[in-house]
Amino acid sequence: MLERLRARLIGSVLVWDLIATLLCLVLVIGVTSEPPLHQWPLYGGVAFIWTLVFIILAPQRAIFTRTLLEAITRLFLAVLLAATSFAGWLYLINGNLLDRDSFLRFVALNLGVLSAIHLGFRTLTHWQQARGGGRHVLVVGDAYAAARLADEFRRRPWTGVQIVGYVSDERDTPTTLSWLGSVSDLVRLVRQHHIDEVIFALPPSRHTQVVELSLQLISEPVMLHMVPTALDLAFARTPVDNVGGIPLVSLRESALTPTQRLTKRLFDIVVSLILLVLLSPIMALIALLIKLESPGPVIFKQERIGEHGRRFQMFKFRSMYIDADRRWHEVAKRDETTGKLLHKQKDDPRVTRVGRKLRRTSLDELPQLFNVLRGEMSLVGPRPEMPYIAAEYEPWQWQRFRVPPGMTGWWQVNGRSEKPMHLHTEDDLYYIQNYSFWLDLRILAKTLIVVWQEHSAY
Repeated sequence: MLERLRARLIGSVLVWDLIATLLCLVLVIGVTSEPPLHQWPLYGGVAFIWTLVFIILAPQRAIFTRTLLEAITRLFLAVLLAATSFAGWLYLINGNLLDRDSFLRFVALNLGVLSAIHLGFRTLTHWQQARGGGRHVLVVGDAYAAARLADEFRRRPWTGVQIVGYVSDERDTPTTLSWLGSVSDLVRLVRQHHIDEVIFALPPSRHTQVVELSLQLISEPVMLHMVPTALDLAFARTPVDNVGGIPLVSLRESALTPTQRLTKRLFDIVVSLILLVLLSPIMALIALLIKLESPGPVIFKQERIGEHGRRFQMFKFRSMYIDADRRWHEVAKRDETTGKLLHKQKDDPRVTRVGRKLRRTSLDELPQLFNVLRGEMSLVGPRPEMPYIAAEYEPWQWQRFRVPPGMTGWWQVNGRSEKPMHLHTEDDLYYIQNYSFWLDLRILAKTLIVVWQEHSAY
């Protein structure tokens, strides 16, 4: 839990630090050099050296976990080491790329700007903690464990965590924390108080109840953690956090490590931006054809379920007539063997002529690139599910929401619409369990082949 929150914050600050550093270099070169933006080796060298030094010295971590003086000192040392390394690199390749005065101005400007960014993040986290923002956490079980956790998180404002209260069948309210209800009210309270994370602090004799409650919460967008016993710690296969001497085992965390998530997100942003620019003429033509064939909006928005069960509006080019949503009962059928709902079939009468061609080529999904930019989807991942399909999921199937949903995925390139909706869950779980950046690249390459062949989509 703490490691996830820490990695997310540190990653955010690091990205802003690198952007600000490159902008400082642009400003200095733009003021002193002709032509201003044609010295690309400088930008590559600065990006590599500052990234390497900042990862090693981690001044981003210090701004949240150390005193202000220690944090600024760590930042000063990191910039000094990066600048010294940069000077040595300039000397080795070409000393004329940047003169001494410009170099000193760049370093001074960089130190000032980065100091302002770090102070801003430190102030923002304290402000969020003071106003009750950030992540809302509910403790289930022991009141005094809840109060102790609340005190420990108050000492760590960088986490953004606020213990909003506790639930227990025995009301024993500490002076600093509120009793919100009994354990049987947990699901209702999670929804009512917009809880982001739940911590179980129940005795070993009630671990069966923890399992039952976890299953009840599996369709809610919450992270689950447990205060373990010594036996739990001996056999735990998940990372164990320590909050003020209280161990926490995560029962539900993202399937991606912070490094994997950052790599995936950066790749999504860069590729989706490039695709939007390159495909904009095609998207404009598609919009015109849709508008000419039938009345209604060009873009179709539909509620889907994404990572951790969060709902969002997914964008597509409209491929059906405008009353299609009201007519889904006409085409929705159930598998004769399992009774599971099938939401797609060939020769759907609701699909327009242009829409049928768009579906065959998957061009109707191009607007989802905007969902990718917004962080609601990824280029590769499980398909974002329709709420009425997810409502019939078995508990184990909700594991597919442990990663961001994708425009394409493992199941799409291994059968696409030929597979009934309820059968692709195992393919999604295979993707999650075997995730790597190279698997994403493999799926994207295979998607191009499948789409080019117009294979089995409808």
